[in-house]
Order: sequence, then C-alpha cells, then structure tokens
Amino acid sequence: MINLTKLLCSLTLVFLFGCSSSTDETTISPPINGPEYLTISADKTIFVVGETAIFTVIDDEDENITSQSVILVDGSAITANSFSPTGPGNYEIKATYQSVTSNKIYVRADPPVVLSSIEVSLSEPAVFIGGSVILSATAIYSDNTSVDITTVSEFYIDDVLITGNEFTGSEVGAFVVKSVYESITSSDVLVQVVDPSNLPTSFSKKAIVEDFTGTWCGYCPRVSYAASLLEDQTDKVFVVGVHNGDQMANSFGSQLENEYNITGFPTAYVDRNNTWTYPEPNNIDQALNAAQGTVGVGLAIESSLNENTLDMTIRTGFTENITDARLVVFVLEDGIIANQSNYTSYYGGASTIIDFEHNGVLRYAATDILGDATTSILGIHEQSFSVNLNSYGVSDSSNTGILAMLVDESGRVLLNAQYAASNESQDFD
Repeated sequence: MINLTKLLCSLTLVFLFGCSSSTDETTISPPINGPEYLTISADKTIFVVGETAIFTVIDDEDENITSQSVILVDGSAITANSFSPTGPGNYEIKATYQSVTSNKIYVRADPPVVLSSIEVSLSEPAVFIGGSVILSATAIYSDNTSVDITTVSEFYIDDVLITGNEFTGSEVGAFVVKSVYESITSSDVLVQVVDPSNLPTSFSKKAIVEDFTGTWCGYCPRVSYAASLLEDQTDKVFVVGVHNGDQMANSFGSQLENEYNITGFPTAYVDRNNTWTYPEPNNIDQALNAAQGTVGVGLAIESSLNENTLDMTIRTGFTENITDARLVVFVLEDGIIANQSNYTSYYGGASTIIDFEHNGVLRYAATDILGDATTSILGIHEQSFSVNLNSYGVSDSSNTGILAMLVDESGRVLLNAQYAASNESQDFD
C-alpha cells in the first residue's frame, strides 16, 4: 500500500510538470530602485543680490526628497538647498537624485537697489526781493524709482544750512541751492533774486502779421492794402513780407512757408497762430485786437549800423517766470521798389502796379525762424547778434529794421514783439 501511494504521487508530479509549457510561464520584473523623474522649484525666481532663493525637489510619487538631492547652480553643486549669489546675473538650476536629473529652472539676481543721486527743485526759478521759494528734494535710486525726501533732507543756500525748505530772497543776486541726504549731495541749482524796480510793471502787447506774398501774385495786393490800413491806425502791429518766387525770396522765407504749410497765396497769419480772415481789408480788427492790453513779457532793442554791418542787442524782460520761451530776431527791409501783379480793385485796379513799394520784407533771420531757446525767468536778459547785410541781398541798409519776438516753445504762438529801425533804439514800453 505504501509503494502504491508513492507511485501515485510520482505520477502526479510528472503530469503537472509535463503539462506546463514556456508560454504559460509568468515573468516577474525586478523592483525599481529610484524615481522616474524629479521636479525642482524655487520660492523666488527674481531677487536682489544679498537675498536667498530656496529650492525644493519633488519626486514622481510627490515625495519631498530635497535633502537627499544634489542641487546644481550653473552645473556646480551647492550646499543644501539655498542659494545667495554674490553678483547679479541669470543662473541655471537643476537637481539630481541617484541617476535621475530634474527639469531646469532659471533665476535672476538683480543688483541691489541703492541711492544713486539727489535732485533739488524750486517752486520758482526767480523771485523779486522779499519773495519766497519752496525747495524740494527727490531721491533717485539705481532702479530708476524716485522718492520725495524733502522732509528728511538738509538744504543749503550758498553752502549755509537753512532751517526747513523755504528760502526768502532778501538781496539781489544768484544763489546756489543744494540738498544733502544720506551723505549724498545734489547738483547745484540757481535761484535768482531780482530788483522789481529795474522792470516795468507790465509790457504793452504788440502783434505781428506774417504775409506770404510774391510780386507775381495778383491777389496779394489785397493783404498789402490791409497792412496799410493797419499802419494808419496803430504802431503796435508789425508786418513781415515773406516773399516767394521773386527777387525778394530767400531761404528764410522758404523755411517759414514749410513750417506754416503754405499752399496758396496770399496767406497771412496774425501772431503766428491765426490765419488773417479773408477779406483782410474788412477784418483789420483781428490784427488790431491782437495788439491790446498788457502782458508779463516784453522786449527792447538797441542797434548800430556801420556801413553794411548791423549789430543788434535784444533785451528781454519778464515780470513772471515763463517756461521754454523762445526768441526770434528778423531783419526787415522797407522801400524795395518792384512791379506788382494785381487782380484786385485795390491801388486803382491796374493789372500791374508799377514801381510798387514793398515794405517789411524779410531779409535775414538771426535765430531759427521758430526761435532759439532763451532765458525766460523773472528779470531782464540780453543777447547780441551781428550780420553783414551785403550777404543777404539788402538793397539799402539804411532802410532796414529789427523785429524781435518772444514766442512759446512751439514757435507758433506770439507772446510779444518789438520793432526798431536800424541804428535806433527802442526801450521797453
């Protein structure tokens, strides 16, 4: 019985092993020893030199393995997981754990923000004696931000520390203002103190008319006639003849035409910014009204004519501080005789006006036609010019005169004007 039992067991084992095949075998994969991927992140990607960035490494099982990882900055391993750069720049960050490398991230370290400079400013660049100026200070930082530091700054007038930030001018002169904050000193700024007795209380407002014309232009006598009506009624409107296409044309006139975008003749402007309304002889009030009242800016002219050399001194006066005023200086010539085409009924209605007298003809601009930058703060200021009139086609130097204008920063708005014949002077009025 025992032998039979052993035999049955042996047969059973043979059957079991004989019925298996290679296709029925199950393959068991060896266990994975590490993560498939890593993710590195930073608590900040933009910071300032001196600050620290903290990195974190997470594996594919969402486990924090930062302390077990090696973190590399630009390919070099760092200690732990914090990075404090010693200089500004862009840095590449990645991590490794076992044989796995993380994604790359980039951080930027900017230079530290430091105080670069101090700017001091004035409520007014000039005052009369007894007037006050409020001083302000602004800190400018290396990142181009600015902060008002008036209340924490020290202010000096001519190197003498003052209390607070208000300066009262007790005597005439130019005074140096500066401020100091955190051992940094601002650039110097000048404040002017002016004696009011040297200035008129106000200036008579003058006007100008710039007449774009030509001897070939048959309708242009209409504006010439309107100009003659103005001259009969006032000496406060100055007319400039800007010629085109004739013997009186020049580059200065061409520049004015371009700036005014002149497309037809005649065209005339009052005070540079208003077209003289057609028909001009019926609208002389437009020019007369522009020369009314008083303003806070004025001009005076002194000149001397030595044969054909004209020396000019222009004084500008301001009873108020003006921002970015510009000075225009023209030399004009009167009494130029040339035939004039005429399609109008004026001057007898002749189709050609023989020996027509052209006055106020633009011959020379001592400045840009839209003006040169000029000092325009409270007080009186002076500029000088000289020109050889022979070089600019002047027929008779003794018939010339100087027109000086103060205009705004655009050059197209008249603030005031003054005229004086050559070799004569015209004071403020």
